[in-house]
Amino acid sequence: MAAVVHHGGAGTTTTAARAGAPQVVVPQAGGDQQYWAGRVAELGIGAAHDGPTPTTESLSGAFRTALTPQTRTRATAMAGTIRTDGATVAARRLLDTVSRERPPASA
Repeated sequence: MAAVVHHGGAGTTTTAARAGAPQVVVPQAGGDQQYWAGRVAELGIGAAHDGPTPTTESLSGAFRTALTPQTRTRATAMAGTIRTDGATVAARRLLDTVSRERPPASA
């Protein structure tokens, strides 16, 4: 595929990044969708659409950015850096933090 066009949810953004596909993110709601759209653009792995309602012109502009050789190269390079153990790492860090903050048990 040439590019993935999506709403900018964390899971979709991560899946597209792991696939090494350039992205066009069209956020549909506030919250993390705007954040992920910005990150895709900042990382140079795609384009962030301005607003939830694309027009022919605005979507064409986003595709021009996402389909450049530089964006494809950056997206391909980024794919190998995406970790797949995020839930395990987060759980381990949470448990480590809780165990450090818990007072020792009285005997």
